[in-house]
Amino acid sequence: MSFWGHVNELRGRILKSLFSVLVLSILAYIVSDFALHILSNPINEISNDTDFPLNTPTNKVNLQVIKITSMFMIQIYLSLVIGFTFSIPIILYQIWRFVSPAINKKLSFITFIMFTMSTIFFLIGAYFSYVLIIPLSISFFTSLSSSAFAVDYNITLENYLTYTIWMIFVGGLVFQLPIISIIFKKLGMIDHNMLKKGRRYAILGIFLFAALLTPPDPLSQVLFAIPLVILYELSIIIIRLMK
Repeated sequence: MSFWGHVNELRGRILKSLFSVLVLSILAYIVSDFALHILSNPINEISNDTDFPLNTPTNKVNLQVIKITSMFMIQIYLSLVIGFTFSIPIILYQIWRFVSPAINKKLSFITFIMFTMSTIFFLIGAYFSYVLIIPLSISFFTSLSSSAFAVDYNITLENYLTYTIWMIFVGGLVFQLPIISIIFKKLGMIDHNMLKKGRRYAILGIFLFAALLTPPDPLSQVLFAIPLVILYELSIIIIRLMK
């Protein structure tokens, strides 16, 4: 293929990717109320359920908007986020179709396996953050108050959604530890013996990392750290089995 042939193909791949984002964003806008219900569920459960695990006494929490156009802009923002998120497989497929002619079949199969594993780990991490880390952090932060006066938490919906979506995204990234280990192994930067020797320092780092991201109570820190320790051990097993 000539240079301009590659340019035309790249343009076509980009247009298909943008079209997928547009279509899925429009579909997401139709169900944006359902998406808002799902994302607001953690704070609703904490506010209404006094038996919430590890729950501390919380102040009254109100989600609010402060501009006339806020709800419309929130729905647009949420629709774009959902549309882009669900378009990622399509975008990656278009990228893969563009570069795959230059890659041998063996590497193509390995890349497919890596992409599948990465997607599974990301979804597990995102779900873990949604059902545990977000409720725990909200429960802790909304329990803070002042002895000088009563505090009501009037949180803008934009701020709450930004926080929730970011925490879900971070949860998915954290669970990419095995994939990162495989990449470093392929680059010759680590091996399973190195990870085994550094286990004590890694576990200490994991607990420090958990202490920074979770409310300052030991139980929530342990609940966050345990999956990371398991992923670390899983990384050792995976790269040990790799040739």
